[in-house]
Amino acid sequence: MIRPIKRAVEDQLLDLPGVTAVDIGDKLRAGRSTGQQVIVVSVARKKSREQLKPGACVPADVFGIPTDVVEERPVLQHIHCAEHEPLTPRPRRAERTGVICGGSGIAPCRAVHLGPPDVSEAGPHRRIGTLGALVTGAAPMAVAMGLTTFDVGCLDDGWSVGDQMLDPEGGRVHAELARAALSGRVDAAAVALAPGSATTCVVEGIGPITGPATAYPGERVRKNGFGTGVTTGVVTSVDATVRIDHGEALGVRVLREQIRVVGSRERFCGPGDAGAAVLGPGGRVIGLHVAGSCDGEVGFASPIADVLVELDVELCTEPQRIHA
Repeated sequence: MIRPIKRAVEDQLLDLPGVTAVDIGDKLRAGRSTGQQVIVVSVARKKSREQLKPGACVPADVFGIPTDVVEERPVLQHIHCAEHEPLTPRPRRAERTGVICGGSGIAPCRAVHLGPPDVSEAGPHRRIGTLGALVTGAAPMAVAMGLTTFDVGCLDDGWSVGDQMLDPEGGRVHAELARAALSGRVDAAAVALAPGSATTCVVEGIGPITGPATAYPGERVRKNGFGTGVTTGVVTSVDATVRIDHGEALGVRVLREQIRVVGSRERFCGPGDAGAAVLGPGGRVIGLHVAGSCDGEVGFASPIADVLVELDVELCTEPQRIHA
């Protein structure tokens, strides 16, 4: 009953000042669930009605469906480092074997110019994210590729197929941009791995990938991101529509019907995790991590079925090591 109403009014709600997301979830009172399903409207900062102009308030209900206003601002989750700085501005998490797998880092060789407040000092910066899982595609023969987000692989509107990518821990060029999609439901890219690369279709610290699956609320999931490593969470919604600032070149974009994941015991995500595969039980991939709340307690992922269709790729599910 709620879903069609939410879809019908979400654009009007997103047009209200400060609104960052529209979703379906439990109404909270004093931080605790009441068990009542409502339309949840996220805002960058909550204000009293007296502080808002007439017509700028979120209505108490929409066509009889109650609303709940929460404070939350989804942001893209990259690590940025100045072009002259080391690509890994933190201790290496583990001794790498040179085998490419899900959960490893990835960074375009190309830099992008950034300034405050995104970074402390203006200048060219490298962007680091996560290579979430291995996929195969036709070009025209099957080629081994890795999944990440559009924002990690493409940086801005100056991208082109063939842009080189490197491993931020090893420093070697090991892939090039092959496909990308930034649409109303998907933020994703696929990078073709260098010929001869040793690969394995597992997510480090989690296990083999066994295929794609559809997410459902209440499902326990895990992800391995380059920034925060292996974390666990619970899917709380598959209806999140979020407004995300993609920077000066791409502007603010809206992603619809995204998966919302809330961390189980600690934060679920952080800078550097963009592109991580989100896995449910049995090694099934449900989504590609795109963004998260500023505190990292909540993550947002594009449904994996949409990602695979838009990039025209398939998940690699062979548990043994393969070669590109």
